[in-house]
Amino acid sequence: MNKKIVTISAIVLLVLANNIFADKPLERIANELAVAGENLFNEGKFAEAAAKFQEAVSTFKQAVEQDGIPNDNAKLEKWYFNAYQSYLQISDFNNAIKIQKMRKKLTPNNWNLIKEIAIIQTKYLDDADSGINELIEYDNENNSFEAKKMIGNYYNKYKNDQENSLIWYNKAFQQKQDSKVLQEIATLHKELGNNSEAIKAYEDYIKTNPNENKLVIVYKNLATLYDDLKNNSRSIEYFEKANKLKPDDNITLLLITKYYEMGDLASANQRIADLLKSKPGNEDAIYYRALIKFDRGDKAAAKTDFEKLVNNSKYGKVAKGYIDSIESE
Repeated sequence: MNKKIVTISAIVLLVLANNIFADKPLERIANELAVAGENLFNEGKFAEAAAKFQEAVSTFKQAVEQDGIPNDNAKLEKWYFNAYQSYLQISDFNNAIKIQKMRKKLTPNNWNLIKEIAIIQTKYLDDADSGINELIEYDNENNSFEAKKMIGNYYNKYKNDQENSLIWYNKAFQQKQDSKVLQEIATLHKELGNNSEAIKAYEDYIKTNPNENKLVIVYKNLATLYDDLKNNSRSIEYFEKANKLKPDDNITLLLITKYYEMGDLASANQRIADLLKSKPGNEDAIYYRALIKFDRGDKAAAKTDFEKLVNNSKYGKVAKGYIDSIESE
């Protein structure tokens, strides 16, 4: 009799337990799955955590359809984000992108989300075309300066397509007169050989008052461009401006050669003094100083300088020739 009562009680308890489980709301199950995902994430089990978060999303959507509970996009976004972070932890970028595209359905105009999608597609999945198309699609809907700028960057950096890069940087600049974009436009024109357009862009960029380090770079680029255009005076002007802001021995030597070749011996001597002050005994400076002394007729002083160069691999042979010439007079 007692054994029958115990058996019946066990059966009743089992039935009750099954009923409780069966009656557990789907919303509650979804929340519990999300908690399980968080625990797995904290334990470093990222793949399992991602699966739990996705299961939580699926179960919650089922609860909305079957139980008629209100939809909660904020909750879904949180769980999707957690799944995304889980996949990032194990560098599973293919699944990370799938999650991001699900998030995109919830917030299609979320710039930070679109940017992350483009970065992963381009940088980690080696699919720059998809990344760029994602940005173009966003720009078409939102007329975004940031998207245009990023498209310009991606065409240049990942596709080596300067022409399309320039098109998108110009679109960005038309929308917002940004100094960094203008610098990119100038650089691209320079790389494409559009020297006059590059010069205009650089000169416009200078008017935006960039910081000193950037200004030095711009001055050097302008000087080089004017060199390409055979405009020596303007080239010297910008090399001098660059050197005034940030002295560079290589530029100083270049200026010495330019001044000497155009016959401006006084200016050449000034830069020789600058180079010797920076690098006492510099043989490039001594060589040009010797040439100037020779050209001015001070051959004894020129000989003294040339004698310092006879063992120099670069100038030794020429120096000996000048010494022989002076001694033969």
